[in-house]
Amino acid sequence: MDYPKSVPGVGLSNGKFVDDNPITGAPGSLIPASWGNLVTDELLSIVQAGGLEPSEAAHDQLLTAIRTIIQSSLPPEKVRTTLAEYGITNAYTKDEVEALVRKASSLPVGSMVPFPKGTVPPGFLEADHSVQSVATYPDLYAYLGTTFNDGTEAAGYFRLPESRGEFLRGWDHGRGVDAGRGVGTWQDSQNKAHTHTAQGTAYAYGFLAAGPGRDFQSGAITTSSSGGDEARPRNLAVMWCIKAWNAPINQANIDISALAQLVASATEGRPGTAKVATQEQVVAGVDNESFVTSKKLRFGFAMSLAPSGFVAFPSWLGGLVIQWGTTNSTSVTFPLQFPANLHYLSLVAANYDSTAAVAGQYQSYRSSSTTGFTASAVLAAPGSLKWLAIGN
Repeated sequence: MDYPKSVPGVGLSNGKFVDDNPITGAPGSLIPASWGNLVTDELLSIVQAGGLEPSEAAHDQLLTAIRTIIQSSLPPEKVRTTLAEYGITNAYTKDEVEALVRKASSLPVGSMVPFPKGTVPPGFLEADHSVQSVATYPDLYAYLGTTFNDGTEAAGYFRLPESRGEFLRGWDHGRGVDAGRGVGTWQDSQNKAHTHTAQGTAYAYGFLAAGPGRDFQSGAITTSSSGGDEARPRNLAVMWCIKAWNAPINQANIDISALAQLVASATEGRPGTAKVATQEQVVAGVDNESFVTSKKLRFGFAMSLAPSGFVAFPSWLGGLVIQWGTTNSTSVTFPLQFPANLHYLSLVAANYDSTAAVAGQYQSYRSSSTTGFTASAVLAAPGSLKWLAIGN
């Protein structure tokens, strides 16, 4: 594309179009139709290629079209997720940095440190054989595993070593001084085997005779007992704690370490959190790490204090049921059916003062079940039969 230099009579000046000169009367340049159409068509093709509809009033369509064409011709930018995709090949990855930080830590997870106060520092847990969450302390679990578990832990939990009231001893590890023990095993107290010697003064006798009441006797000598309840050296009571997490790796845990006492498992001597016991755990009465709600404590309990009534104890008390009543009928239905068994049934005549032998019939019954009983005889008013039944 160029000016129409090859067209004769166009009237270009210095190779470009010029207007009429009113002073000199020189005519302006002429634009041939073929050239004008060619230029216009070429410009319109660019505008349309840019996705625009040509408009005589618009003066920026060519620029907009060119920008659109340039942008659409560029390949889409790839989303880079690694340094290598940027051409950086000598940098550490996140996992490598974390591994280096763990190795460089002055106190690795799992280290046990004695503290002279009863306050657990941030980043530590007291080595008290408590149950901890694998999700909360992944680094500590990776180190301890289930070494100190006793089989009562729920899935996803592990136990810490027990250090309270114990002395620590270096693992024998093949030396032969304390052979046959594994790391983390407990050992009872013991005194080294020894003997005591009793010395006396010897005297010369012209004649010695052995036996009761004689000058010479034989027997064992027992020394007096001394000491306390255990063999121990002089010592200082400390609280052993275990490193539970790394500050560079578990900074969020460090930030909330002040709440550790509140979210730790609650015990008789330490506040904390605890899970709600299931009804089965309440009935079994074995679990000591979960608490009982009022609903579960009352589960199975019912009571009616009517003249013919009952008391049904909770299932965790064995489901004992005691029922009573007064009747003038030989056929009696219990206010509450015993769920399983009728263990005891007693009848007594009320408002009846006869001493005849036949009176005994009012204290007997012909049949009984978990739903009721049939008395042998019945008293007419004002007399009555009072009964008491016990079952579960």
